[in-house]
Amino acid sequence: MFRPDGESLASLIRTLPCGDELHDRLGQLYDAAGNSQRPGGGQDAYFVVRKPQPLDPADAEQLAGQWLTGLVRIAEKVGNLEIVSVLSQTPSVRVLEGIPPKAPKRDEERSRLMKTVTQACAAMCESISGVDPHAELLRPAYYFVACDPMLRDHLMWPFYRESVGLDDPLASYFELWCHGVKYRIFGEKQIDIYLPRIHQNGPSS
Repeated sequence: MFRPDGESLASLIRTLPCGDELHDRLGQLYDAAGNSQRPGGGQDAYFVVRKPQPLDPADAEQLAGQWLTGLVRIAEKVGNLEIVSVLSQTPSVRVLEGIPPKAPKRDEERSRLMKTVTQACAAMCESISGVDPHAELLRPAYYFVACDPMLRDHLMWPFYRESVGLDDPLASYFELWCHGVKYRIFGEKQIDIYLPRIHQNGPSS
């Protein structure tokens, strides 16, 4: 998407409703990801934070809790009682360091909590009514920024804010993403978040 700084997107994005804020969020995305040059040569196909700033584990745990709370608040507004039921039980957050393991792929291996976060929550914003039609058109492009529906919905939140009545419920997720944090869910009561190991030349890969 128009690396390295995305400024060529400004003339398009700023013509949209809430375009200035949409453009500002894209600017924050470009700032966090930096140059698209891969360490071994070539270019990143997606936005990858290769040189994240360190994040204190206690701050990471707090941000993860705020992210989950934000998901519950969105679910309450759109009337998704299943998401509210699952996430209102407040899964514990475990902070780890390093490369996260592969997520379960087979449906029978996925916990209800995992399905709720990665599937139901990922589709939640599509059910918001009264949204500018440009949101539907742009949703695929925003998804392929990093193949991350949570990041997509944060970047697109200016489209949804007025209809939902929430200011910025996914801001904490974006903060985690900017620090190179990834999450995994294997059980019903816990979410693991992985902080990158910060080396002089960047995080482990």
